[in-house]
Amino acid sequence: MKSLKMRVPTGIAVFCAAAFLLAGCWWEDPVDSLHAAFEKVVDLEKPFQKEQKSLKSLEQTESKLYDKMMKLNMDDFAQVVALSEKALTSADKRERHLKSEKESIDKAKKEFEAHKASVEKIDDQKVRKKAESAASYMEKRYLAYDNLYKSYQNALGLDKELYKLLQNKGAGLNELEAQLNKINKSYDEVLKQNERFNTYTTDYNKAKKDFYRAAGFDVKESR
Repeated sequence: MKSLKMRVPTGIAVFCAAAFLLAGCWWEDPVDSLHAAFEKVVDLEKPFQKEQKSLKSLEQTESKLYDKMMKLNMDDFAQVVALSEKALTSADKRERHLKSEKESIDKAKKEFEAHKASVEKIDDQKVRKKAESAASYMEKRYLAYDNLYKSYQNALGLDKELYKLLQNKGAGLNELEAQLNKINKSYDEVLKQNERFNTYTTDYNKAKKDFYRAAGFDVKESR
């Protein structure tokens, strides 16, 4: 007897293949998913690193402008106004860079939050524990950034108020000193929040490397 072969209609064969492919898409290894998210976060935060440099440069520019203003007297009021206008322009630029910086962080945060549930799906308890630690520090890091952003935004606003105050010929010394005290306190808070953010960033990077090692991924020191 000749061997009989079942002939599957083409349409059904295609349907079965498509169903198989879709089934494959429904499941993704949680370790791979989290690893990919952590790596994507690095790329999404690159603009943040760039904006940090721009902000520092503009801060230095404004500091020099302020020093020049403080060396002038009321006879040079027109120069004070001109310099304060330049400082205001610089502060406006800082606002734009600060906004871009936050947008970068927000995108990275969104990517992380979209995949952080993968942690609870990891079967290997050792790897899962390392992943939980990394995710925890990342959450604390983003919370610290939110506080840093608000503090810096407040300090920047006070800087702009000072520059405008310097354009007011009737502004008294006591008024200027009061504004400077507000600014100094605001930047103390910025430094405090920045330190917390940097600490959590260091903790996260270490925890991420521990997770990578436990999961068998290559550890890139530069990331």
